[in-house]
Amino acid sequence: MRTRMIHLMAVLTLLAVSFPALASSKDNLDVQRLTTSLNQLDSNPSLGPYAQAERALARVAVQQLADAGSSERPHLLYLAERSVDQARASAQLALAHHELNRLQREHDRILLEASQQDVQATRRELERERLQNQLAAEETKRLVAQGEAYSQAAEQARQEAEQARQLAEAQARSAALARKQARLAVAAARALRARLEGMTAHRGSKGRQMTLTGDAFAPGHASLRPEARQHLGKLIQFVRSEPDKPILIEGFTDATGAAAANRKLSLQRAQAVRNALIAAGVRASRMQTVGKGEADPVASNATAAGRAMNRRVVVILRDR
Repeated sequence: MRTRMIHLMAVLTLLAVSFPALASSKDNLDVQRLTTSLNQLDSNPSLGPYAQAERALARVAVQQLADAGSSERPHLLYLAERSVDQARASAQLALAHHELNRLQREHDRILLEASQQDVQATRRELERERLQNQLAAEETKRLVAQGEAYSQAAEQARQEAEQARQLAEAQARSAALARKQARLAVAAARALRARLEGMTAHRGSKGRQMTLTGDAFAPGHASLRPEARQHLGKLIQFVRSEPDKPILIEGFTDATGAAAANRKLSLQRAQAVRNALIAAGVRASRMQTVGKGEADPVASNATAAGRAMNRRVVVILRDR
């Protein structure tokens, strides 16, 4: 009987030693797996330069997992895995943002070249008109020299020369106006892009929220401007920051026009933002759209600046 007791105690002692060793081996594999994932991210030639802070936080989380006791490991393993995933996602987002900026610079360059070509074409046309005017003037002199018999034809030629001159001046003014409009359009697009990229979230009565200004839409239209759709990175990052929260998208207008038309337009703009988020991979089931028209103004509708502030779309991560 005593021999059996001694044997049983030996078996229990062996099991107590073996199970922690097995658990420790699995934990070490998790740490190695996460460390390898971070090292691969560091060595990736495309993603390596981005999300340095997120990767540093992920390494801290992996080190905490490596140092943790057995009771803390499940929770710390979850946090470490999420931190590694967040570092990778942040690096991918930063790379995409960098590529988008490069494409925008290329787009601006193409616009500038097109404007310069238009200017050169206008100059050539003006030179042609100048030569025509010169020839017309010479023809007028010749007709005058022929005497009174040709006076009527000379007057007609003079009038044609004057019309050509006026046409050339009108074309020159038109070309100057076109260049000015092109510069204004490029400046407006850059200003809108800067506002979109500078958007920040703040807490409202319903939860954390981010506001899209009304100039993201063409006046009187519900569709997002192309340059607005291309620079929604901050808004997309905001709604992805808390993926389990429902999203409320509220559209607003100023007090100009009929109330019913304003409610319809505000709803259509909220739906346009929703569609843009869906295209970016945000779940449609998270989002609800509301058109509030001219309700809840944030500024006075008596001034142009106040009306511009009231035209907005607010994206809210709702508190449960």
